[in-house]
Amino acid sequence: MELQMDRYAAQQNPVDFDHHSADHAANWPSAFAELRANNPRPWSERHGGFWIATKFKDIVSIGQRPDFFSAHKDYDPVTGAIAGGISIPAIPGLRGVPNETASPEWDGVRTFINRRFSPRAVEAFRLKAQQFAAALIDDVIETGRFDIVEDFTNPMPALVTMELFGFPLDEWRAFADPFHKIIYTPRDDPEFPNTVRGLDYFRQRVEEVAALRRIEPRDDLLSHFANGSIDGKPLDGETLYNLAFNILAGGVDTTTALTSNTLIHLSRHPEDRERLRSDRALMPLAREEFVRFFSPIHALARNVVEDVEVDGWSFKKGERVLLAYSSANRDPDVFDDPDRVILDRFPNKHIGFGAGMHRCVGSFLARIMFEAMINEVLDRIPDYQVVEEELVVYPTIGNINGWVHIPATFTPGTKVGARIE
Repeated sequence: MELQMDRYAAQQNPVDFDHHSADHAANWPSAFAELRANNPRPWSERHGGFWIATKFKDIVSIGQRPDFFSAHKDYDPVTGAIAGGISIPAIPGLRGVPNETASPEWDGVRTFINRRFSPRAVEAFRLKAQQFAAALIDDVIETGRFDIVEDFTNPMPALVTMELFGFPLDEWRAFADPFHKIIYTPRDDPEFPNTVRGLDYFRQRVEEVAALRRIEPRDDLLSHFANGSIDGKPLDGETLYNLAFNILAGGVDTTTALTSNTLIHLSRHPEDRERLRSDRALMPLAREEFVRFFSPIHALARNVVEDVEVDGWSFKKGERVLLAYSSANRDPDVFDDPDRVILDRFPNKHIGFGAGMHRCVGSFLARIMFEAMINEVLDRIPDYQVVEEELVVYPTIGNINGWVHIPATFTPGTKVGARIE
């Protein structure tokens, strides 16, 4: 009876919480701190109603129960009908695979792609990531000014991901820009449907290049998709596209957001910048601390498939719950001094790459790209300064916590002759 009264009380006294609002984008650390302290399991009536998990323990417990909390999304491309998925509200027109699948579909898909994203497999891209980072800095180093997002943290992950897929590198902007804009365009913006339609070119190129790879396969991800099979069956066109969409989206914007936030922090905290510049052995620990502190995957949803109780929290079939990873990663029950960056924090059991079976498959590649970008900046433009009055944050950080523009200045330098090829 007590649990039912708690459910009733929460839903009769909902919080005014919208993770896509401009207010949330500006104030999310304090908003989550208030909820964790006073109302850690609230109900919001926004976007059709949903629960919000703000505590580390709750999010891990839910993530470990995929039999009751599903990421699966049903999308009918004919009618446009949507149910479930990992976004609140749902993104129309597409379905992420494997992110928006459940077992047994998820098992086959992850088995199919895991070996392409193992530490050993992605290590092969380290030199290429360093080359791309150097070439992008070459493009701006003589000018003394650049936009960290436009000129560096957006193109760099896009180029590496294009290389991974086997797409022509000179098409990176046509691929990356629509993904980037989908993430930061509010769902109620009249332009949002047009932004989603910007993916039409991506679908066209996936179909065209996959057809070529069936005839002349190469050692790239599209060849793996075009000629592979899941549970003994070749990939149909929709599955292939959804897989490509999911991996390119993950490769483009999360690493962009993480590195952008880190470079802002290092500009604002020169003592951290100098410490990291002087002692690169700190990079692995610092990298994980930046993932914890900035949590580029801000929050994702799960869908309750059966009535269930988890650690005294009861859910009803059909309800939705938002897993606020960014809140969990600042939970004082788990992290000492959680609102401060501690470069050598250890241990650091953050869930910046998710929790449970849907943990980010590209996390090893993301780490490589992040290190390449940070090292290149520290080596070649170590005195850069962000132009604070010109910063433009995402209008919505409901899924990814990132920036639209980060202008910065630095002492001009010389090119090293790196090329994007």
